[in-house]
Amino acid sequence: MKIGFHVSISRGFDAAREEALKLGCEVIQIFVKNPRSWAERALTDGDVEAFGRLSACLPVYAHLSYLPNLAKVDGDERNLKGLLHEASLCARLGIRYLVAHPGSHPDKAHGAQMTAAAVNTVHDNHDVTVLIENTAGQGSALGANVGELARIYEGIGDKDRALICMDTAHLFQSGYPIAAKKGWNGLVSEFDRVLGIEKIGLFHLNDSKAPAGARIDRHWHIGEGEIGLKFFKRLLQDKRFAHLAGVMETPKMGNMDETNMKVMRSLFPALVPRSPS
Repeated sequence: MKIGFHVSISRGFDAAREEALKLGCEVIQIFVKNPRSWAERALTDGDVEAFGRLSACLPVYAHLSYLPNLAKVDGDERNLKGLLHEASLCARLGIRYLVAHPGSHPDKAHGAQMTAAAVNTVHDNHDVTVLIENTAGQGSALGANVGELARIYEGIGDKDRALICMDTAHLFQSGYPIAAKKGWNGLVSEFDRVLGIEKIGLFHLNDSKAPAGARIDRHWHIGEGEIGLKFFKRLLQDKRFAHLAGVMETPKMGNMDETNMKVMRSLFPALVPRSPS
């Protein structure tokens, strides 16, 4: 599995490239605009050229900003407009994948329909694939279990493009006992039976500051949270997911990115030297 971090682009794409390479990233995730504002971003030719230097070094995934609620695209026009704007930025930059939370709605059936409709609109208008991310289930958030993800998936028209981003902290916080081998295998079996594990397109590799089943979204450093190192070692050594990428969204604290990367690297299986021929 290729691993990396969510990296800030606040100082530009060239600075993001330098940071990613310094950390030893093999993949990164970014916001393509200010994630806390509805204001749209206008990309310059210089931005596109700088991003080209970044994407030439390693794969780049985008994450939808915080404000658009896909489950309520019928309630506030800014939700769909914001999603489509960020998808258009991804398309211009050449980013193929945009990770998005499914949103929140008190009527989860209706919310799932709206989220699927939003994904369909992106797929119909841009060469960008939306990866729906599972959630911790806080409040009325959708996507806290495989069944809720499947309900959204059912409404997506282009099933070949439909993919899920699996966040490890969210799985744990929503109630899946993934810290234990039996619990992890049970989740994978359920996902494979309902959706097919080939629908997992990306992992978010986060430990949890919140306890199991708390339904509170609190990321923490790898091995220092409630999930623990054994789980991450199990995942990184699982050959079924070796072709995927994993992005850490751990808190930015001091030199913890360097520490988290070092810890993650220590969990990969040791390479066995080939015998002389």
